[in-house]
Parts: sequence; C-alpha cells; structure tokens
Amino acid sequence: MARETFVLECLSILILIQLLQTSSESNNLQCNRSACGSIPVISDPFRLKGDPKSCGDSSYELVCENNTASVYLNSHKYHVKAINYDNFTIHLVDAEMKNDACSFPQYSLFENHFIDNISYSLDPYDSSKHRDLHKLTRPITFMSCPYPISSYSLLEIAHCGNRVFDSNASYSSTRRYTYVTVGDLKVSDVRAMCSIDVKVMTSWPFKDVKNLSLSDIHSSLLYGFELSWFTWTTCMDNKSCHLCGGNYGRETIEYCFGNGALSIVLQYTVGKLFPFYTVMSFDITV
Repeated sequence: MARETFVLECLSILILIQLLQTSSESNNLQCNRSACGSIPVISDPFRLKGDPKSCGDSSYELVCENNTASVYLNSHKYHVKAINYDNFTIHLVDAEMKNDACSFPQYSLFENHFIDNISYSLDPYDSSKHRDLHKLTRPITFMSCPYPISSYSLLEIAHCGNRVFDSNASYSSTRRYTYVTVGDLKVSDVRAMCSIDVKVMTSWPFKDVKNLSLSDIHSSLLYGFELSWFTWTTCMDNKSCHLCGGNYGRETIEYCFGNGALSIVLQYTVGKLFPFYTVMSFDITV
C-alpha cells in the first residue's frame, strides 16, 4: 500500500508539471502585456481586471483606476509603485497614505497576514543560496498609552494629538500618548494599559533605527514595502531560477528547478543496512 501511494505521488508531480507547463505556454500564446499609469508592463502572473480569463493568475489581479494600478490585500487597497520581473518583487504603498505629517496608516498589515498566503511572501528569492537572506520588509508599530513613556526605542507622536488613529476617538476625553517604533516589538515593550493601534511594514532603508525622526517614519510609510511573488510557476518560466522542495520520510521525493530544467529524485527506504534505493532519477527540460 505504501509503495502504491508513493508511485501515485510521483505520477501526481509529473502530471502537475505538465499542466503548469501547458498552461504557461498557452498563456504566452494568447496574452498581450497590459499597462497602467506608471506600470508599463503587467504580464504573467499578474493580470488587469478585465483581461481575458486565460491571462495571468487571478490571485495576482490588479485594478487600474484613475490611471493608477492597485491591488487588494486582506480587503485593503494598495497602490502598485513597481513590479520587478527580475527579482520577483512588487512594490506597494497604502492607498490611504497622504503627504501630510499627521497621515498614518489605519489598517494593519504584517508578517502574520502572510502565513497562509501562497501568492506573496516577505522572503526574497535568492538564486545563489550562499548568502544570508534579508527580509524584504521590517515592521513599524504604533502604540498608545494613557501615560508618558521614556524609552530610546519609542518615538512619541505629539503634534497630531488624537488625530493619529480613528480608534483613539473613544479616548477623546482622556489624553493618549502615541508612540512608534521600527523593528520587532517584544511583549515586554507593551506596558500595562497600553494598546497596539496599528502594525504595518516598510522597505525604507533606514540609516539608524535607534535615532529616528517623525520625518523618517513618514517617509518610510510613503515609500511603502515590497513583497515577493516568487512561486513554482514563475520558476518554471525563468531560466536562471533555482528552487528545491520535496517530501522526506520513508518515501522520499525531491524535485529541483534549475537552469530551465527539472530534476527529480525518487527514493524508497529499504532498511538500516541499505537505507535508500533510488526508484527514479531523471531530468526534464521545461
């Protein structure tokens, strides 16, 4: 029974590869590149709303309104500043952000929102596999308290009063001190009676996160953040891509994309003296 399941898994992988390849070739034959405003090229896996259904992936659908490309993440709108097809990143900024010193995000978006998201990731694609990967973004957290706090890691937003967040309206009769910090916030950093108002992301290259100004914070919010849209499908369409994955255990299936080809190694556990024997090992040009 185990061997039968193992063989079925192998066949499933081969069928999936063929379907992805066929779908990709079909899309390339039927679809033309779209454009919107400052985004001159919108192509697979992205698509514009209204494009033929066979073009692009619905998970990467963009809308073009007022000559501006936008995408919805967790039902919130973000403007698209750029799409990089070389490193598989999309650059976004909160559509509600304004060039106003007291304009702050009202909607949270951070790493936890991408745990079950198979379309986007905070981890960049790295074909070298020899250097440490840096995160594409870092968190910015806004916290409010009913009393002042003195901490080198917290920057107070004093000049905006209760206009910082809509949620502060309930505190109109009580002074709330609002603070912002860049980087991961520890549980111990959230004091008693304080609350996290909003947590967002930025890809702004801060020079020194321990010596920030409100101008730095606002610039980082207007700059926005990058996400990776790297997937197995995009890897198949990119000749320089390299990615490995698999299921490991008594039946081992390992598959790697690299240089436009797919390598598959299928092994089965025999015993302690001979832990594995290779069932199949072959390359497929994709």
